[in-house]
Amino acid sequence: MSIEALKSSFMDLTSDAIAVGLVASGAPAPRLIYANTAFSELTGHEQEDLLSMSMDELFGDSPQVSIQNSVAQALEKGHQKFTLKAKLLRPGNTSIWVSISFFFKEVANADAWHLCATFRPQVETESAADLADQFQRERDGAIKEQQRLVSALNAYPDPIVIYDTNLSLVYWNDGYAAAITDDPNELVAGTHLKDVLRLAIKYGRYPEAIGQEDEWVNRILSSDTLDREIEDVELKGDVHHRLLRSRSSNGDYVIIRLNSTELVRQKRTAEAAQERLLAALNAYPSPFVIYDSNDCLVVCNDAYRASMSNNHDDLKVGMHRTTVGRIAIRAGKIADAIGREEEWMSDAHQQSDVDKPVQDLALPNDVHHRLLRSRAENGDLVILRLDTTELVRQRRALEDTQDRLISAIKAYPDPFAIYDADLNLVIWNPAYARSMTKSPDDLTSGTNLKVLLRNAAMEGLIPAAIGREEEWLEDYYSPDLLAPGVEDFEFADDQHHRMVRSRTEKGEYVVLRLNITEVVRQRRAVEQYSKRLEKANQEITYKALHDDLTGLGNRRYLSLKFDELVDLRSKKGGEIAALHIDLDRFKHINDTMGHAAGDQVLLDISERIRRNVESADVVARIGGDEFVVLIYVPKDNDRPETLAKILLQELSRPTLFEGKECRFGASIGLARTPLAHVDQLLTNSDVALYKAKRRGRGQLGIFDKSDLEEVRRTKEVADDVLRAIEQLEFEPFYQPQVDARSGQTVGIEVLARWRHPEKGILAPAAFLSIATDLNVAGDIDRLIFEQAIGECQQAFGRMSNPPSLSFNVSENRVNHNEIDAIRHYVQTYSGQISFELLETIFLEEQQDDFLCRLDQLRDLGIAIEVDDFGSGRASVVALQRINPDRVKIDRRLTALAAGGSGGLRLLRSIIEIGHSLEMGVTAEGIETNEQAEILAKLGCDRLQGYHFAKPMPYQDLLKFFNLKSGVLCGG
Repeated sequence: MSIEALKSSFMDLTSDAIAVGLVASGAPAPRLIYANTAFSELTGHEQEDLLSMSMDELFGDSPQVSIQNSVAQALEKGHQKFTLKAKLLRPGNTSIWVSISFFFKEVANADAWHLCATFRPQVETESAADLADQFQRERDGAIKEQQRLVSALNAYPDPIVIYDTNLSLVYWNDGYAAAITDDPNELVAGTHLKDVLRLAIKYGRYPEAIGQEDEWVNRILSSDTLDREIEDVELKGDVHHRLLRSRSSNGDYVIIRLNSTELVRQKRTAEAAQERLLAALNAYPSPFVIYDSNDCLVVCNDAYRASMSNNHDDLKVGMHRTTVGRIAIRAGKIADAIGREEEWMSDAHQQSDVDKPVQDLALPNDVHHRLLRSRAENGDLVILRLDTTELVRQRRALEDTQDRLISAIKAYPDPFAIYDADLNLVIWNPAYARSMTKSPDDLTSGTNLKVLLRNAAMEGLIPAAIGREEEWLEDYYSPDLLAPGVEDFEFADDQHHRMVRSRTEKGEYVVLRLNITEVVRQRRAVEQYSKRLEKANQEITYKALHDDLTGLGNRRYLSLKFDELVDLRSKKGGEIAALHIDLDRFKHINDTMGHAAGDQVLLDISERIRRNVESADVVARIGGDEFVVLIYVPKDNDRPETLAKILLQELSRPTLFEGKECRFGASIGLARTPLAHVDQLLTNSDVALYKAKRRGRGQLGIFDKSDLEEVRRTKEVADDVLRAIEQLEFEPFYQPQVDARSGQTVGIEVLARWRHPEKGILAPAAFLSIATDLNVAGDIDRLIFEQAIGECQQAFGRMSNPPSLSFNVSENRVNHNEIDAIRHYVQTYSGQISFELLETIFLEEQQDDFLCRLDQLRDLGIAIEVDDFGSGRASVVALQRINPDRVKIDRRLTALAAGGSGGLRLLRSIIEIGHSLEMGVTAEGIETNEQAEILAKLGCDRLQGYHFAKPMPYQDLLKFFNLKSGVLCGG
């Protein structure tokens, strides 16, 4: 193996330090010609520096080492290998002992050798004693650290112990020994936990174990106890410990016992204090209760129990407040709840009660209590009930007198009220209450005028205050508001009152309101009629400038806004950009899913554009699937280009319509001043759009001056294509297809060619994209189809087995409703006819309508083939949906047949897919006999390509069949 081969396969890859020197006959010390990365790291030199050094330079002036002498001696003795130990010099006056293994390799055709050396670092023998000393120091340090840790743990007052996975004693501190035994020497490492426990029982450490030692020990040793992380235990002499258990990563049990004696005793003291407090509460005559933050009963006195239940024991700690309420209802303790128990117990009612700091309750037998509620800092609800029966009865007597006095006022139909000198409400009638609050029954005497106005504003009863209630109140209210005078005021529900205010001798204010609603409405009707006329005029103007479906501007709107931007540019400078947007595949959506789906797509597209433009931008729909965005650019920036890229991405997402995805995209043309003249900006954006669509779907085209010439040339070709269709200059060319086994011609692919009067025969690449843009590709397909059927019927109609004919068809050709015309021509040819679907038709995305049309074609006897399989968009799932009779392997894949095993595996996989789906497989683009033989062996049943015949006109096809007639026709 050569040195170069060793470098690439071993020396460059190994982690050993390797160097190679060149030894020439009669030359000085070996010169380094190679050093790997590991050698560079070992020596401390860069690889480039090493290649300028001899091997002896690596060891300085050391008398022990001379690579030159060692090499000379080895060569003289005929040795191929030798080893050395030496001190290797490194930069910075450092060195390292290395062991070096050498071997020779003769250089072909030269009086020289390659000296290969492997360097391995060695521990210096001089430092062995130092290492031993260092090890002893580290060991002494570790022992010292361990002793310090043990000392610290022994100083810890609470017990600490470690047992291994077998429950054998490993370590314990003095606190643990004292907790187990009176004689610490009885604890020995390795003692099982069971024996330690029995030792503790022996010394009376666990009083509860006495008399049941075995049962108690077994319980402690159970997995339930050992796995319990926290456990409280009581020891002799009212001593209490809390055990904290954990498992270390090696499985050891670590147990820490904390002395919780003081905490337990404090808890007992607190419980005793709580009992004394509860006794004091029970002695309190009025009901008292505390509920926690979750509304669960914490404590209550006997008076509360008696007020809520007939049985003292019905109320229990932890019971929810609503449960206590239900007990009180069943016991008849709450008069307000009788007859409406569920309503009273509803969540809303209960919550509203809890939120009231003060609440009056009516109990049976005309007994009344006032509830005082408050929340403690910890969230507890504290309730105190006071007996207010006598106060309530006195107030009721006063209210009876007052009711008689105001009965006359209530009978008055218009609002009437009396306020005292402090503007607090004293007397009012129902009409006044209804005008000031939505809850007239809740209106109470003493309500201040400002509070009443605020409530009326908040409830929406004062139209002028809606949305600005506090601001309105500050502007309207003043201490002199009820001063004598007259004011017109609007209330809710379009009610208008004239307020007449006066003041009595006692300083009270009397407010009388007169209803003037009808007068105000008549005046308003005249004003509204005038406004409707103005609004109608605005709507007519809006509809004239906007698209009915999307609400975007139309062409007229675009023209007006464009003029405004031009005027703005002339006054303030800046530039204008136009984005011309055209949807891809929109016609396909209309044709296959209906116009309702198309409308939904347009609405969705309009909304996406709106979301991404700024408020000052102009957006218009100028055609079925065309949109324009105008942007004023105050200074030179790339916002138009950035927006165009964002819209390309946004408009590529599908729209969901009736559970189905509508897939589409967009092409955008961008033109901007000053590159485009302002008068031609919209036209040039259309040019840029055409430029984008020529590149394919979902592209952005940006206008430049050269595009105008391209448009001119394209228009010339487009005009020429339309002329050629009228002059029938498109004609079929034929390329034979042969049987892979017999070599017989069994089929013909019909191809479109343009016999141009000046340029000669032109292939589809010269006209197909423009014909597609002109939407006349289907017309060309139809011309080729009809002419080829006629010519082939004339040539092969009398054959017993005429060749099949295959036609390339566009998506539009399949979708057009021309079944009757196709049926007529299919019936005139006695052989098989096939339609080849280009794989670029987006077979994955076709809807059920497309599949139905394929079935209609099959019903006519037309076979379906998929062209260029393996290079386009058809997946196996798509093939299963379409279920074609045959697939054609793309010529680019056919070329892989002689390219090696990788290409063969790919071709074999594609062919096996076709066979597994019970389809014929045609390989096109065959150019050599080798390709033909390989593809036939792989399973292709038809072959096509220049190796057999090029596409030819009709007359040449006849000559081709005449030459082959002995093989094909049988005479």
